[in-house]
Amino acid sequence: MAKGSVLWRRTENIDEDIWDDSDLIAAYDRAYEKIKKEIERRNRTSSENSSAGQEPSTGWKQGDYCIAVYSGDKLPYEAKIKCIRGKHCIVHYIGYGNEERVLLSDLHPSEGKKARQAQQARAGSSVHTSSLTSGSSQHCAGVPNLPSEPPWGAANFGVPLSSSANGTPPLPPHPSLLVENSPESAALSSMLMAWYMSGYHTGYYQALQQSRQKK
Repeated sequence: MAKGSVLWRRTENIDEDIWDDSDLIAAYDRAYEKIKKEIERRNRTSSENSSAGQEPSTGWKQGDYCIAVYSGDKLPYEAKIKCIRGKHCIVHYIGYGNEERVLLSDLHPSEGKKARQAQQARAGSSVHTSSLTSGSSQHCAGVPNLPSEPPWGAANFGVPLSSSANGTPPLPPHPSLLVENSPESAALSSMLMAWYMSGYHTGYYQALQQSRQKK
């Protein structure tokens, strides 16, 4: 190739079509309209479902851990959902054994495993088991306090048991065993159980003495 040879020279007659992006713009407009119509269709479907009385999903399901406010003292506790019926559910308070019906909308996310273990430690430990700790499916199917159709009526969960025939007051709800099976957990469980029983019998003895003095 000779030095200084011209390889390409721009001419005055440039084809303007090579800069035409009208087809690209048209394709974009078609895609945009298609997406817009799909969004409008979904919004109409959602609106129709709401007007038909369908309840939106709460996100909670059976077996989830949560925080629920116990009706007895109006304080929040770690709990587990045992079964769900419509807008309500039955929750089992971790460590205490109490159960009651609450609104799904009143539930809050659990603080985690450590928070549940701390609550179990506060509640103490017991070698006794309660009939209320049966499986979730059996609880939903067989407990007479849970009618098959709403309204459920007065919930008896969490209410103290009636006094026995000999006049001895009932024990408070027995707390559940700790999750971990380590030696430290066993020692802590024994200590808390001793405090639990000591407090009960001390209170019972004092009540007997006071009742005799009044007589």
